Amino acid sequence: MEPLRMVLHLVTDELGLEQKLKVGYAAWARGDTLALASLFCEDCEFTLVGNPVLNPHAGLRVGIAGLTEVLGHFHRVFEVREFLIEKIVVKGDDAFVHWHSSLMFRPNGRVIESERCDLVRFRGRLIQSMKCFYDSASMAITTGRAQAAAADTRPPLPQADLKVS
Repeated sequence: MEPLRMVLHLVTDELGLEQKLKVGYAAWARGDTLALASLFCEDCEFTLVGNPVLNPHAGLRVGIAGLTEVLGHFHRVFEVREFLIEKIVVKGDDAFVHWHSSLMFRPNGRVIESERCDLVRFRGRLIQSMKCFYDSASMAITTGRAQAAAADTRPPLPQADLKVS
């Protein structure tokens, strides 16, 4: 284990799992992939659920190298403008994190309000797996990988006459 990673482990070892998650998400928000990766097992699994055609970050990454590669690429193309953890629930070795961020896509300057829910599983004091669920359609539109459909110009459907007796 490299020295900086070892120091980060020593700093976070005594934290509870909820506090560890807060440290990790703060590292994510500032683009500090080294600090974030220090909270994961060497054989970790990181999954961003979605279609890789619509979002190149989608898919499974295994190990610290895969994790740092995808996180590094994400932060090269997106700037985190705002970040807020809505809720963290920890039960045993499992956690659920609901969060919101405002992201700017650097290539075109578009801003997306991103909301995500992550399922986290710990092994001991480190994150063994993380599955991330997000609005992949809005992400694809923001990055220019998909177009929004035109507004529906059809007349509204007639309302059914409902009577309560």
